[in-house]
Amino acid sequence: MKEREKEIKIDKMMRKIDALPIGYSDVERVIRTGYYVDKTRYAQELIEKENPVFIARPRRFGKSLFINTLATICSGEKEIFKDCYIGQPENGYEWRKYPVIDLDFSRLTNDTPEELKESIKKALKEIAFLYELKIEDQTVKGTLQDLIMKLMNLQCISASSEIRSSDYESKIVVLIDEYDAPIVHLTKGSDLEKSNIKVMKDFFMTLKSFNKYFQLTLITGVSKFSLSDVFSGTNHLKDITIDASADAMFGYTQQEIVIIFSKNLEDIAKKWSIKENKNITPSEVMGEITTYYNGYKFYEDGLSVYNPWSTLRFLDAGKLENYWYESGSPSLLINQMLVDPDRFDFQSDNLQMEATRDDLMYTGSRSEIGLKSLMFQTGYLTIHNYDDSTGLYILKFPNKEIEASFQKSIKSSLEKSVKDYFIQERDKIRSALANKKIEMFIEHINTAFATLPYYIDTKQEKQYHSNLHMLLQGLGFLGGRKMHMHSESVSSQGRSDIVLESETAIYIIEIKYRSSGKIALAQIKANGYYKPYLLRQKSIILLGINFNEETRMIDNWAYEIHEEHLKQ
Repeated sequence: MKEREKEIKIDKMMRKIDALPIGYSDVERVIRTGYYVDKTRYAQELIEKENPVFIARPRRFGKSLFINTLATICSGEKEIFKDCYIGQPENGYEWRKYPVIDLDFSRLTNDTPEELKESIKKALKEIAFLYELKIEDQTVKGTLQDLIMKLMNLQCISASSEIRSSDYESKIVVLIDEYDAPIVHLTKGSDLEKSNIKVMKDFFMTLKSFNKYFQLTLITGVSKFSLSDVFSGTNHLKDITIDASADAMFGYTQQEIVIIFSKNLEDIAKKWSIKENKNITPSEVMGEITTYYNGYKFYEDGLSVYNPWSTLRFLDAGKLENYWYESGSPSLLINQMLVDPDRFDFQSDNLQMEATRDDLMYTGSRSEIGLKSLMFQTGYLTIHNYDDSTGLYILKFPNKEIEASFQKSIKSSLEKSVKDYFIQERDKIRSALANKKIEMFIEHINTAFATLPYYIDTKQEKQYHSNLHMLLQGLGFLGGRKMHMHSESVSSQGRSDIVLESETAIYIIEIKYRSSGKIALAQIKANGYYKPYLLRQKSIILLGINFNEETRMIDNWAYEIHEEHLKQ
């Protein structure tokens, strides 16, 4: 590889630049910012052990940055890491240059198997170009074989080449990031999935056949349940997903945050102090971060780690937001919710599940994956504890951000399933409302609520309001011309829960839980929620409804139809 001149003079006490390394996957660039969280000890251990290794971690957990760290170390870029663990002489790392095959499968085009093949071959040729090698344009298998053989024999390259081939070891380092990207978003059992799996299986079988010539093979992914699809057996890979050696390989520990980002914590504490008009310390800010973004454990006695993406976003903005969900929810979980919602039939508040090691390490078919495996591997559950006597892991939501993300995923899947399921009922419900057939409207709503799985938290009145709002929105009542909805419409006396307006009538709806429809109706009248609509030339229906705790459906209701204002 062509030598690059570097003038990197990084002191541990250097002044940090203003910009945090959000989204950076180039380790040299991150180190230059002064905000590098040093993971080179883990890199050194992987290189020295010479094992083919697999590890799964949730989205936005720094996998790509770690892959780049390994690639840069294995390319012999010693100067970049002079202030890191691996750069300290006492830690005994022997700096060598290895040919590196570094592939990010999330960058491959996979709309068709032909495009996937061409995309893989193109990526392999780009690697060959870096080493001034020319490989033949043939099958994926042939292209990969040609590249590996030529990288193993760099010493045979002409002396006139700019590549100093004698500097390279004969063994190769193979780094595959996001191995499951070409298939994880595809419909299970589809022709495209089957075709892409075949392409990937051919690739990985070829790679496996050269295993003895590799110094290190590291394969990362978001999940493990595609392993059996693309590998003909996974016994040659050491899976360190829940291994003690990798507990903090990805993510930030609390100590790392306090040391590396101390100035950022101080700045946020000052801003919060001014806003709240009271003294807030960096330790108190750290406490809030812990609640929102900490809590991931990948080994029973391992360190608890923070999601690096969300932590950096918070340190940049100073606001406790759901950054992980905003960056994209796991489509596999959403699809499973849509296909089989009964699997998510549980209460999500204070969620706690028991799981075996096999549950966590599941590598079989996506169509057969259990709920615990699915939620653990998509990052919604993490190891909370381990019971030695039973051999069971206790799984929980890692933090507030992930619990909120789960509820948002639920809402997303619910809105879609409700819209799809009730699209044929839309006209019937609209007709019931337009013709003031209250009993028919209630019957349809109860039918809808009967389909809600128990993962929807229905212990609070506000959740029934939210669920009914989602159902009506899914039926197309939000913003329509002939029938539209206002949620929590304001009058001088307060807010009504929902207002539905058709061409002929306005419905003022108040929702109660473990109460009665009569009490809800009385609240509408006492607070005058209907008064802002008296000038409209439409019937006004006051409707109080009550949801039953056990059935989670409307068990009684009361209504009045007001039309006196139409005669004035």
